[in-house]
Amino acid sequence: MDPSPALSLWNGPALFWAVAPVWALGFANSIMLWGAAGASLPILIHLLNRRRFKRVRWAAMQFLLAAVKKNQRRIQLEQLLLLAVRTLIVLLAALAMAKPFLESSGLPLVAGQRTHLILALDGSMSMTYQPAESTRFDQAKAAARQLLKEARPGDVASVVLLGASPRIVVGEPSPRLDEVAREIDDLQATHGGTDLAASFDAIARAMDASTISQKQLIILTDLQASSWRQPAAAEGVKVALAKLSRDGRSTRSVVVDLGKENTANRAVVDLDLNTQVVTVGTPFTVRATARNFSTIPADSTRARLVVDGQFVNERVIESWPSGEEAVVAFTHTLVTPGDHVVEVRLDEDPLVVDDRRRLVIPTREVVQVLLVDGDAKAEPFQSETDYLAEALAPASAGASGLNEPVSAIRVEVVSESQLAGRDLSRYDAIAVCNVAQFTEREVTILESYLRQGGGVAIFLGNQTLTDNANRLLFADGKGLLPAEIVGVVGDETRRGEPVGFNTLGLRHPIVAPFAGASESVIAGLTGVRTWRYYQLKLPEDSPARVALAFETGDPALIEIDRHRGKVILSATTADADWTTWPLHPSYPPVMEQILLQAASGRFAARNAAVGQPLDQTYPPSGSGLDARLTRPDEEVVTVRLRDDPDGAASLFRYENTDLSGVYQARIGPPLAAEASFAVNPPPAESDPARISEADLRAEFPGWDFRVVTSSKASDSPTTSALARQGELHRPLLWAVLALLLFESVLAWWFGYHTAPA
Repeated sequence: MDPSPALSLWNGPALFWAVAPVWALGFANSIMLWGAAGASLPILIHLLNRRRFKRVRWAAMQFLLAAVKKNQRRIQLEQLLLLAVRTLIVLLAALAMAKPFLESSGLPLVAGQRTHLILALDGSMSMTYQPAESTRFDQAKAAARQLLKEARPGDVASVVLLGASPRIVVGEPSPRLDEVAREIDDLQATHGGTDLAASFDAIARAMDASTISQKQLIILTDLQASSWRQPAAAEGVKVALAKLSRDGRSTRSVVVDLGKENTANRAVVDLDLNTQVVTVGTPFTVRATARNFSTIPADSTRARLVVDGQFVNERVIESWPSGEEAVVAFTHTLVTPGDHVVEVRLDEDPLVVDDRRRLVIPTREVVQVLLVDGDAKAEPFQSETDYLAEALAPASAGASGLNEPVSAIRVEVVSESQLAGRDLSRYDAIAVCNVAQFTEREVTILESYLRQGGGVAIFLGNQTLTDNANRLLFADGKGLLPAEIVGVVGDETRRGEPVGFNTLGLRHPIVAPFAGASESVIAGLTGVRTWRYYQLKLPEDSPARVALAFETGDPALIEIDRHRGKVILSATTADADWTTWPLHPSYPPVMEQILLQAASGRFAARNAAVGQPLDQTYPPSGSGLDARLTRPDEEVVTVRLRDDPDGAASLFRYENTDLSGVYQARIGPPLAAEASFAVNPPPAESDPARISEADLRAEFPGWDFRVVTSSKASDSPTTSALARQGELHRPLLWAVLALLLFESVLAWWFGYHTAPA
């Protein structure tokens, strides 16, 4: 394909005009053109000298006039020739200081230096927009190939792929331009955004690889605003841009705009579930949030639910205004355990990548929970874990009024002395209830469990030794606990005034199921009374989240991410010693949510955004094994499992998640394991809003560049638009020097012949 070039050559401060269909003249220092006015000085001096003499008739001069008239024509020609040479000297000197240059799409108009051509292709997701037969990234590659085809003999080229993790494709500047073109052919756009500071740093490093002083940077991009307007990257970009003109090298920068205004796009920007953990036979709800990024309302659009590649259901989004979000919900039940891929797809538009979003749901037959009882007793409901065990494994559903199904949680109760001897990898979550003190070995075991993605819920009580817990579990904010245990508030004899819960707007996932419930159902939570609890002190700037508080303002339930798992800390007991909570209908659903939230760390690791690593932990026996990972583009790569820092697990980690889609890992014996991962594109890349040339210059005030735009989305710019520059100031200076010598010789010669003999 040989696309027609239809690009503008106008650039603010510089002046360009067409000399021929493919030629243009410009000035790098146009203000010096005012010096051309100095060319009038020799003419003014000549005119003034003519007015210096008066005509006086004198009879004796009549004889001389006859002799003078014989030489008058020759003298006038000599004076005019000197005047022209002197005027031309001043004019050419002014033009040389203005640094003129000629541009052409073909061979150089003026022989110049070798050029180091740096081709920077925007590889972000928005470049996969396909308005016609080819994507914008295809257009960028076609333009880059054409530039290489029309390069001058002796020129060298480098190639940089811009993106969230920019890559120098051809680092060592290569004179083998045909090989560089083949490297460009193999490039793929990513499904991520752009790290502008890192991208310009990669460009600067590509420039540093060559000692050629004359460099030309050509950036082929769609000028998407989210990629080019990054205030946080301003300082890094400034440093990188300063490198473009250091050491006195000449760098011309051209930004080729392949985008188009008022681009239509719709995208699925979020996908979530109404539960933290999915089990076989338990219905769950998938909520998809879609956004109309177009500047006009969208026609009715279908949203389809696809599970494991099979169509399940669809919804229609009607009357979708510009810039608005629409939420569609589907209910589904999985009937087999294992990894399932749930996907919501919109009707396709030119940007196909963001028309779908995926979740990998690791589905269990049951959720295994280990309860560690620190105050075991023989009588019913006297042990610390009795109420909790009954709440997590109820005999019937619906007691809470929330229409909860029968729990799929399976509970095993052990004493605190048995904790160290258990294989914790069998359990999805652990609840430690009123344990007096922990040994360093037990803390190490819990740390290792969290590194494997497990979850730990800790309920305090009358046996808790705060000094031991603060020293080993809190460890000045570096341990398991999200908060320091300050001291006990209230009276265990229940003589004091009890306090209720502050639900904090029911925003946290643990209590979110109560949002929208009837007042009588919510009263089952707000009606709880607590006589005694531990005051918990969160560190400053803590990332912990408070799920419930007491009316005093003290935290009641705190959640925090630790390693790959989660820790949830309760300020009061799991039994009825300090609180009436186990006697209220809100107790079973909240306890279930606490344990499911704790277990969710192991499941959340299966879903990531483009550019985020894929992590999974396995037993220590997997260390050194090779996993075969199939990427969304069907490429198969090998990933070696490595040891966990404390040797308690083996780790699978893959970082090159540049494409959205499903990644599938298979590990052979002795693990014989499989795992699926879903990687989704960043929603910011779905916004087609663009940055104008004026705003681009405001963002980068120290960068001298010009913008070349395409008149049609299907056009691919070639060198007829990205004109080659031939510098003229050096030839002009040589011409000035030659004319000065010529003027001196002429003046001497004319003076010699007119001198009296």
